[in-house]
Amino acid sequence: MAEKADQGAVENESEQGTFDQNPNHPKTSIENQAEFKAIDLMLEGNLKAQIKYSMVEAIAESIDQKAMVLVEAEKAFSSNQGISFAEAAMPEIEAMAHSLVEGYVDFSKISLWEASKTAEIAWRENKDSEGKLISRIPYANRLNTPEKGNRLLHNLEQIKLWLQTVHDIHEEKGMGWVSSFGCPEDGKLIFDNRNKKLFAISHAIESIKSNLE
Repeated sequence: MAEKADQGAVENESEQGTFDQNPNHPKTSIENQAEFKAIDLMLEGNLKAQIKYSMVEAIAESIDQKAMVLVEAEKAFSSNQGISFAEAAMPEIEAMAHSLVEGYVDFSKISLWEASKTAEIAWRENKDSEGKLISRIPYANRLNTPEKGNRLLHNLEQIKLWLQTVHDIHEEKGMGWVSSFGCPEDGKLIFDNRNKKLFAISHAIESIKSNLE
């Protein structure tokens, strides 16, 4: 019976991360773990949310690896032909945007705390009657402004910026610019499809920012 009760308790846990509203509530002290993060406390005892976040974190890491290749390339970019980085890297930028929109992940369902760092570790110190420290208990302290964290939200915004730059150049140079045959009709189709991707990525970004659960 106790095992079933424990299982039910896990199943009834909320899927969202939670902040410790009561720092006085005792938790396991793990101050010696250098890699301990606020997210570990936020998801403590919530198996469903832990599994979900592990998948989101893996996706974030994969996107970050690809995005950093372009970030470093942009830093080192120099052109003797008067073209911008966005023009030179257009195939890679388009491919990244396509993978976000046409892939298997609905980014609009991801929460802000899953796509950025919304809390940091703070410590409640317990002292004896002589003022000597006897224990330190960690809790998750909400940040006023989210930080990059796993960089998922940050990279979505960066990819959108790159794609928007390509889109603006396309509009400036004319619809036939990206067509292999200089055909305005082909270029217009590419332009419209890219515009849909921009809208989808923008929607995902705004949804993440507004999803505070």
